[in-house]
Amino acid sequence: MKTVYRTFMLHQVQIAQGLLEAHGIISYVHNEYVNNVAVMPVAENYLLKVGERDFARALEILQQSALLEEDQQDL
Repeated sequence: MKTVYRTFMLHQVQIAQGLLEAHGIISYVHNEYVNNVAVMPVAENYLLKVGERDFARALEILQQSALLEEDQQDL
């Protein structure tokens, strides 16, 4: 799996995941529950991962939707 999107905001990664799902691309959110199990808040990125064969299409979809910021386009 490859990371196609990263953010500190859980709701943003969930929006991106829903957008990819609407286009038939299955994805996985890494670190989705990290703040639920940590005793103290942690600053971990949420990572949206897709299969290697879906990576290029997922990246294109996210770029067209303007969800990806310039610093994320180097994933």
